[in-house]
Amino acid sequence: MDSGSFPFSKEVIDKLELYSDLIKFWQRRYNLIGSSTLGNIWERHFIDSAQLYTLLPSERTGKIVYDIGSGAGFPGMVLAIMGRKDLVLCEANAKKCLFLEEVKEKTGSNVIIDNIRAESLPLRSASALLARAVTSLSSLLQLSLPLLAENGICIFPKGINWKKELLFAQKRFHIEYKLVKSVTSKESSIIVINSVEKINAYK
Repeated sequence: MDSGSFPFSKEVIDKLELYSDLIKFWQRRYNLIGSSTLGNIWERHFIDSAQLYTLLPSERTGKIVYDIGSGAGFPGMVLAIMGRKDLVLCEANAKKCLFLEEVKEKTGSNVIIDNIRAESLPLRSASALLARAVTSLSSLLQLSLPLLAENGICIFPKGINWKKELLFAQKRFHIEYKLVKSVTSKESSIIVINSVEKINAYK
């Protein structure tokens, strides 16, 4: 275990260690994460997910935070283990949902696991949308627009190609955003989108 300099509590560290063990066990049967990241789960997945916690909106909105294409649970399961209680992990792969249900049970996390595609989620129901390593920024914005409630935001961590993705998306959407530097990679950024509207030509 290497939690680095991230300020996880002892309780959260214990739960993340359980989570790490479950990933390694299930990885023998199912491809949950890239095999090259198995030896560095803490930084590549746990800390990379945890850094989004302070960017989330208040839970008092009464709306839901969706983690789209949650996969092995990043970032949503990590954020739930850290204490968020308004998360729905949306994953179309039923086997990955079984894995997420086991993590939920073993860590006692207050989170909903939904075997669903983002296109089928309730309209205007989200205070925030999260997605990590799912699809392009343009495609994420296309998915997000119908789901965001008033004042809803998108929080999308992006890797080395984030500038290209942003420029491409800006040809299709009017976006108000801020950039937050990733703590796990100098080449990555978190794009926090406060307002998005489709440009008329693409409506």
